[in-house]
Amino acid sequence: MHGNPVKEPDSIRRPQRMAEPFAVSAVIILLVITGFVTFHNTRRLRAHTNLVEQSHQLLSVLERVESTIKSAETGQRGFLITGQEPYLEPYYEAITAIHGLIGELESIAKSDPVRYARIAPLQDLIDQKLEELSTTLDVRRQAGFEAAQSMVATNLGKRTMDSIHDQIAKFRRSEESSIARREQVAATTYYTALATGLISTIAGLILVVGVLYLVQHNRHRAEKYAIALKVERNRLQETLDRAGRLESENVKMNQYMRTFLEQIEDYAIFAMDADCRATTWNRGVLKVLGFNEADFIGKDIRELIFTPEAIAMGIPDSEFATAAMLGSASDDRWMMRADGERFWASGISSVVKDNDGEIVGYSKVMRDLTERKRDQDQLAELAAKLSEADRRKNEFLATLAHELRNPLAPIKNAIQLMSMSELPPDTEELRQTMARQVEQLIRLIDDLLDVSRISRGKIQLNKEVVNLSDVIKAAVEASSTFINEKEQHLRLAFCDEDVFVRADPARMTQVICNLLNNSSRYSDCDCTIDLSLSVQADEGDRGSAVIVVKDNGIGIATDRIEEIFQMFAQVDDSLRRGNAGLGIGLTLVKTLVEIHGGSVTAQSDGIGMGSTFTVRIPLADPSDETLPKAVATEPIGVTKSFKVLVVEDMKALRTIMARLLTKLGHEVEVAEDGLSALEKLSQSIPDVIFSDISMPGMTGYDLARKLRERDATANIYLVAMTGYGQSADREQAHNSGFDEHMIKPVDITKLQSLFQRLSKREDR
Repeated sequence: MHGNPVKEPDSIRRPQRMAEPFAVSAVIILLVITGFVTFHNTRRLRAHTNLVEQSHQLLSVLERVESTIKSAETGQRGFLITGQEPYLEPYYEAITAIHGLIGELESIAKSDPVRYARIAPLQDLIDQKLEELSTTLDVRRQAGFEAAQSMVATNLGKRTMDSIHDQIAKFRRSEESSIARREQVAATTYYTALATGLISTIAGLILVVGVLYLVQHNRHRAEKYAIALKVERNRLQETLDRAGRLESENVKMNQYMRTFLEQIEDYAIFAMDADCRATTWNRGVLKVLGFNEADFIGKDIRELIFTPEAIAMGIPDSEFATAAMLGSASDDRWMMRADGERFWASGISSVVKDNDGEIVGYSKVMRDLTERKRDQDQLAELAAKLSEADRRKNEFLATLAHELRNPLAPIKNAIQLMSMSELPPDTEELRQTMARQVEQLIRLIDDLLDVSRISRGKIQLNKEVVNLSDVIKAAVEASSTFINEKEQHLRLAFCDEDVFVRADPARMTQVICNLLNNSSRYSDCDCTIDLSLSVQADEGDRGSAVIVVKDNGIGIATDRIEEIFQMFAQVDDSLRRGNAGLGIGLTLVKTLVEIHGGSVTAQSDGIGMGSTFTVRIPLADPSDETLPKAVATEPIGVTKSFKVLVVEDMKALRTIMARLLTKLGHEVEVAEDGLSALEKLSQSIPDVIFSDISMPGMTGYDLARKLRERDATANIYLVAMTGYGQSADREQAHNSGFDEHMIKPVDITKLQSLFQRLSKREDR
């Protein structure tokens, strides 16, 4: 059984009940006294702060007054020396500004009679100085430089100026002394307020402790709430502990993040409020943007770091609007540092929202990538220059080919014309030698242009299913002239079955020709060249056609095998061999084989041991129903006679071409340019016109367009005969109205084929 609680006498409980309201009243009175004392000290501190601020304002205005008088004196001296009015601009500006500055002094000092009394003597000295300056100027204008110099030599102005400096110095010392006194008073007031707050806090704590003691002492009156209070206290304690832990972790995390961000120097990382005013700062802001913390915090960063052009275009507002809408926005652009220097910044701006989705600010991360930007710009500029150089090189090669083909055309046509007549054996041998050399020159020109087209990716393949045996035979026929000239032996070895590949027959013929010519060039007389064709089965594939060209010539040094297919590479650098070539044939071979999906390799045991070149081309799909086409051309038949007009500004080519066409049985007329051709057409209409493109006055393109516009000449068969042979040249010729495009020098077999086609067309 529980005993009844012991009652305390009334004489004891009454003082206890009175102690609680007394302690509470004492706390309230103490708080009121503390608040009053704090308010009084704050007012005193504010008053002294205002007085210090006024002193600083007075000092600033005094400095401006002194500077303005110096400017007036400097402008007056410039005029006295030169006599030129523009030097008086600082003087007039100072005269205008000085009275306003005196007014500012009076406005600031009007509340303090002592200060105000110091202004009048200073103003009198300033007026006296200005009067002296004005008088000296009048003397300079009226009596000249010597009179003004004599007046300046009296040093009256200097003494007045020294008096002004002394008066301002006294004024300044007085204000600086006043600032020191008021700052001392402010410091005293501050420490007084601090001591008062500390004493009040200690007294309050003592009173609070007393109240707690009384509450604890009277706890027995609330025993019936003890269990509930204990449970509530435990729950509250758990909440406080959890909140304490979270707060501690949050403080640690904030400190960690702040330390982390402050240590980053390569990135400017900072936060802003909703009005884009900076609220945080890190070392990266100083390194990247040049702003210290005091000059950065609280400032609108749109006006600090964006260029004037970007601000004028509204880019800052647009960037933050985009960030607000999408969550972030990039800012890779030119920005400004604190000193006005521009740099290329790369970074991102992000929006910061509260739990309700309202925008509370922004964050920005940026770094200086000026060097990278300059490198990129330099690379772009270099790429543009290289592209321009490549374009000019291609134009040069095309022009070179044209200029080389022009003199080659009459030579080749003359040789072909000679072949149509019976010549003495010695002369025929010379003609054949010239024919071979001309063909060699033409092939070198074509190789140069092919290299240019391949390097620009302009080469086009006309693929079809062809029998490699036919391609090899055509290549052997084309290369036999060079092989026979050196009295070399060519041995062929074909597999029993036909070998079909999908390829451009003309380009594959060019590949084999270049390999045969290469072996012939680097082999001596009476050497042997072996050319074989076989099929090699590949695992998981339909197999490959293998072409092997082997010779017993000079061979290749083992350390140069890797570079043999490079542009302009030579296997023999000595001067003993006069036909080393340009070093582009094997480059063409490698490129053409690879764009056909194949490969080419070179092998040699060393100098004097010969060389072997192996080409592999994927076989055509056996299921492909495309019929293989023969490479060989059909024989040239007898053609009818046509009326032909040759338009060519080069006399030699014009004459030789006319004779050649006449020898072929056609009625030929010639014209030296487009205008002459139009005159001849007014008298007689030919069946075919061969026209050069590059002619003075009227180009071949212009002539073709004019002929197509006229009814009488619209159906003439037009053939462009030019040294320009690129695909763009062919396309332009057809767009201008030409039916056919032939490259100089035109081979007689192509002329015969053309007239045979025209004969068949008219027979229909």
